[in-house]
Amino acid sequence: MTQVSMVIPTFNRGVVLVKTIQMLLDQSVAAHDIVVVDQSTEIPLEVTIQLQQWHTENKIRWIRQEEPNASMARNRGALESSGDIVVFLDDDIEVASDFVASYQRAFEASEILAVSGQVLEGSCETVSVLDSRATDPDIGWMFCRRNYDKPLTGNFVMAGNMGVRRTEFLAVGGMDERFMRGAFREESDFGLRWLKSGRVIHYRPDVSLYHLGGAGVADGGARHWTSKTHWMGWHHYFGSWYFLLNHATWKSLPYLLAVDLRSAGFNKRTLKAPWMIPLHVCRWLSAFPYALWCRCTGPTLIGKAHTSRPA
Repeated sequence: MTQVSMVIPTFNRGVVLVKTIQMLLDQSVAAHDIVVVDQSTEIPLEVTIQLQQWHTENKIRWIRQEEPNASMARNRGALESSGDIVVFLDDDIEVASDFVASYQRAFEASEILAVSGQVLEGSCETVSVLDSRATDPDIGWMFCRRNYDKPLTGNFVMAGNMGVRRTEFLAVGGMDERFMRGAFREESDFGLRWLKSGRVIHYRPDVSLYHLGGAGVADGGARHWTSKTHWMGWHHYFGSWYFLLNHATWKSLPYLLAVDLRSAGFNKRTLKAPWMIPLHVCRWLSAFPYALWCRCTGPTLIGKAHTSRPA
């Protein structure tokens, strides 16, 4: 029987994290192990007590990581897990009781190396039609939809619901830890590196979860750095530049720049305060030199030593 490990990077999520883990503990088919890589700076007492109890009872592995870095947390979780399949999840999700079983079914065929699952938000609506560009190897990942209702093969992946054969994940170097904090574009980088290595990702709508973050769950997670400010997180700007420098082609460059310019200031929110646009653009441009330096010095992949300590 295929052994499935669950890896959850978390940051200041609190009670929602506990509910997420409880759903994974209540599965019809138990996960081989559940690894929680906790980067939190603020943990409510009741959450600490519950996580410590589960850790002591060997129901989960609760690992503390001082540096908030989602890519690093996923790599650490993969190294600490011991299942055949590593499933990466967000810390604010709801899953059905057969979720683990659905991943076992998805990997029944030995040629399946990676599976990207469906992510539902809001009213749980799905889409049946994709843009014709969704199958393009250069830009297809930008036109796929996380709530698509049909199987698809390509390089589209969402790190909040992704399963990979552990040996293959390690073989391609895992996630690039250059993508700091909330790791903007990390999964797209992984998907393109995965494709360039001759591997493909199978999108499976039957491996589905509900993402609470899309409905605006309070506190924690990647949005923690930007939820209380008028600015996009600097790590977001860095991620966009670093990804562009690593993967842009003549075909994808116009699309990437259009998306980046929107996030850098040309959007509905800033158009209501146009005097802020030059400041946003300057902030976006300020991330370029460091992104270029990182591009020139190379990625930080899973080969680097990682240390862990129980919470």
